[in-house]
Amino acid sequence: MRATNLPENNCIEDCLLTQALSGLCVGLILTDSAEKVIWVNRVAERVLGLSHGDCLGKHLPQMLKDLRLAAFWQEAGETAGNTMGDVTVQWPERLSLKVNATRYIDRDGAEVGRALLFCDVTAERTLQVELSDAVARRLLNLTSDQAGPPAASNLTHQEVRILRLVGRGLANDDIATEADISLSTVRSHLKSIYKKLDLHSRSEAVSYAVRHDIS
Repeated sequence: MRATNLPENNCIEDCLLTQALSGLCVGLILTDSAEKVIWVNRVAERVLGLSHGDCLGKHLPQMLKDLRLAAFWQEAGETAGNTMGDVTVQWPERLSLKVNATRYIDRDGAEVGRALLFCDVTAERTLQVELSDAVARRLLNLTSDQAGPPAASNLTHQEVRILRLVGRGLANDDIATEADISLSTVRSHLKSIYKKLDLHSRSEAVSYAVRHDIS
């Protein structure tokens, strides 16, 4: 690539800085103060569907074929300093970009041009969406698993009563007193409740009672 308005002896094709800019993993476009393109690296060419032979020396807003990115560049031009944002482009393909538009200043503090820097985060966004979907599906499955049939449809009247007392936080001795039954009968009822509802601990029994408004 060769920048316009630069002397031939600048050796811009061969200098280390130029090669580094060209090989960046992010897109980079430099313009002069009139917004004419003076540099575009390979990533920018590929992502934005540009050809450096066609866009060098051209007005950048006319080269940005995606309306969202063109709007971002225009809005950034009306803002002092750096402008960062997320832009989803539709052309030449749908991509999610993190974009930074900035001004570059000479040693005297005068603005000599602007830079458009962007990174393709499509894969990262896709992964985030997939993970979010997976979490949502898991939560829905948990909700479905927890809903289950009402306790009364599987338990006897006495078992529902015992489960209600468990949900209130009563210990077995207190349940026996409240229900006027023996301690061994309480244990027998609890064993039957656990089996019918596929519960594995007292905390699960309390949770089940609360979820089904049995407490």
